[in-house]
Amino acid sequence: MAFEILPYDPELDPAIASLQTHLWCGDTARNAAYFRWKYLDNPYLGDVILRLVRDGGRIVAMRGLFGSLWEVDEPGNHVVLPHADDFVVDPEYRNRGAAARVMKQTIADARDRGCPFAVSLSASPVTFVSSLAAGWKAAGRYDPVWRHSPRSAALQGLRDRLGSVRWLSRLRRVVAPTSIVNAASPANPFARLDGGAARLPPTLSLERSARPEEMAALVARLPWDGRIRHVRSREYFEWRFRNPMHDYRFLYFVDDGGLRGYLVLQRSLSDRVDRARVNIADEEANEPAVRAALLRAALDLGRFDRVQAWTSSLPEGSRSLLREWGFKPPASNVLTRSGGLLVFRLGSGPAPATWALGRRNLLSIADWDLRMADSMVA
Repeated sequence: MAFEILPYDPELDPAIASLQTHLWCGDTARNAAYFRWKYLDNPYLGDVILRLVRDGGRIVAMRGLFGSLWEVDEPGNHVVLPHADDFVVDPEYRNRGAAARVMKQTIADARDRGCPFAVSLSASPVTFVSSLAAGWKAAGRYDPVWRHSPRSAALQGLRDRLGSVRWLSRLRRVVAPTSIVNAASPANPFARLDGGAARLPPTLSLERSARPEEMAALVARLPWDGRIRHVRSREYFEWRFRNPMHDYRFLYFVDDGGLRGYLVLQRSLSDRVDRARVNIADEEANEPAVRAALLRAALDLGRFDRVQAWTSSLPEGSRSLLREWGFKPPASNVLTRSGGLLVFRLGSGPAPATWALGRRNLLSIADWDLRMADSMVA
């Protein structure tokens, strides 16, 4: 089939928003806003790395890479890594060759920018497997943990059964398990948290906006072990938490010494995912007691049906705190499993024995300090 492979052109924005109803959201206006935020407002790449497939005047597939800025070993040792995401093929064109062609061309475009590696942090199970076949390498899982209310646990059991029983496959094409969970879940999982904000102690506050300068200053004051991490600057925080596909709440711990800790909670505004799920997108604190106070306030006031956190980069004290609050690893069902970190080498010539940034091994999750906010999950 003679597909046409196209670079990004602003005139294609309406077609992109329409194509992404199969991935991002059913609302094309929100899709358009999300695209602008992610690619055009991105502070780390001056142009858009994105390829589209057109067939007979119709855009039928897309793959993009947006900019992300990482540091390793010591502050100021920065490197831009294109972040692969937004892989979608129109259902009518799946298994017809469009996917392989658009993925290959997008990687070629990233290679032309001179970046050493690309990363992928939010791949779906299907994209994860196809990426491995295309030469990406897995660095490890995020070790997600979940906390369910009794009602949510029952709903999750139903979702798992719908996702795993073969004779229900036909029903799943009509009613997706996520739709069942969404229909039985509260419209806004932040409602109780917002309503209880007045009961917070004086040192804690709940807000709907980031404090980019203060958050970046707190991160800069705290010790860092040199693992690969996203640069968490004022510029990053200003951009990152304007994501129009997500809704955020920020819990801050402030005393006479200024900001001592924060906890960022996220819920999705997309109709393509579990809208009642709350994610712990990011957290930072200058001491364990502050971290514990932030988590306790969020869970006591929020009384969320289900909360997810990633633990692969957390110290044991933080993992223990989550266990104390009832967080557990998810069931093995693919519908509830979080993906993992993928890395692709963009450089030419013979591959080195170890894919490294600085003194760190890119293919070892232990050498990464990752937050869920580094991905597009939260």
